Amino acid sequence: MKKTAVMIYRAFCMQEISCLTDWLVGLGKPMFVCAADHQPVKTEEGFTVLPEFSYDEVNLDEIDCLILPGISEFPEVLKDQRQLDFLARFKERPDILIASISVSPVLLAAAGFYQEVLDDLPFMEKENFRFEPIVVEGNIMTAFGGVFREFALAVMEKLGFEVPAEPFGPLAENWTRDKLNFAMESEVEKTYWKNALAMLKRECPQFF
Repeated sequence: MKKTAVMIYRAFCMQEISCLTDWLVGLGKPMFVCAADHQPVKTEEGFTVLPEFSYDEVNLDEIDCLILPGISEFPEVLKDQRQLDFLARFKERPDILIASISVSPVLLAAAGFYQEVLDDLPFMEKENFRFEPIVVEGNIMTAFGGVFREFALAVMEKLGFEVPAEPFGPLAENWTRDKLNFAMESEVEKTYWKNALAMLKRECPQFF
């Protein structure tokens, strides 16, 4: 059985992939964690994770799935070219499922996979955005962060596992446009993202 690789980076969100990784381990699916180097990585939740492999040690022929968790500090991750170089290795590998949730599709867009959406990032085209909880295009699956349980089920189904939905609790059936919109309501949140985007434009001009 081929392995699943979990790509981790600064301030990645464990919560959004925990249902998926928990079930994959329980089903006996081999899995490993990789990062730009072997240095410990701090999660959004405050945990410290030690990667098993660096990106340059990953053999793509040994894996059939790459998981990208969400990111609370994506401008900082985008600044690290090693993240994009690693993802670029998957462009010619349609046999590998890329499962990306929450903000992490921004990394795929920056690596040149497709054009998604963010008004402030020109490399993500707004007209291609779809208000759907989970979108599958070829071997790439992207998902809204709030549907982490549905995301887990969809990825496992793609990998050929039959998993009952009941253990995940009641799943939402109708995801309206309002539910799929993410709004930063507090002044602290608005200020953080304003400063983060300003930093990204200053330090990563290639994206603008």
